[in-house]
Amino acid sequence: MTTMNRPDFAIAGVGTTGGGDFHRVELEGVSKVDGSLDCYSFKMNGLAKVKGSICAVERFEASGKLTVDGSVKAAMAKIEGQATVRGNLDCEVLKANGFIKIVGDCRTHGCDVRGAMTVDGVLDADRLNIYMEGPVRVEVIRAKQISVNITRSGTIKRLMQSILPAPWQTQLRADRIEGDDVYLVDTTAALVRGRQVKIGAGCVIDRVEFESELIVHPDAVVRSRERIFG
Repeated sequence: MTTMNRPDFAIAGVGTTGGGDFHRVELEGVSKVDGSLDCYSFKMNGLAKVKGSICAVERFEASGKLTVDGSVKAAMAKIEGQATVRGNLDCEVLKANGFIKIVGDCRTHGCDVRGAMTVDGVLDADRLNIYMEGPVRVEVIRAKQISVNITRSGTIKRLMQSILPAPWQTQLRADRIEGDDVYLVDTTAALVRGRQVKIGAGCVIDRVEFESELIVHPDAVVRSRERIFG
């Protein structure tokens, strides 16, 4: 049975259900799902907990606070608010505005994150844009194009203050950052490796390895640098 031939499922208000195979899943209010979901599209608004994994063939949308005990896989993932994924997140496109925590790896082609983020494993993307309004912690970043900036709009500052214990800094921390074109600000990392690398203000990098160009801001610290040849 294809996802198109499956029934739709919805919770409005307060509800609990088991997992299953559906066409569209819509959760509105306070929801609990005791199992995994396999569907064409997943949409939630409010407070939800899924005690399993979510596979959404087309679209995954979460607004509010969502906890997924397993992995999430979708073509398009859009997150507004707070989301915790206690597995891997795999999608073609990820757009997140708020705070997202991924216990496993995050694999995506295009990734745009505004707010704060934690990835315990590898963040792997073709194009990665991070606009920090809180702390970002990633073990390893691998992407062709990497851009890390600070946005001072303060639109989610109150959310960060309610989630994260004080004090915290608007800063990216990573063990390794690897890409073709790399631009960083307010980043602390052990190793940055790339073809063209720009180290902006507020960065503290133990070692930079670059192929064609390295630009270091006067207000950045790079303890070791080496030109490599691919």
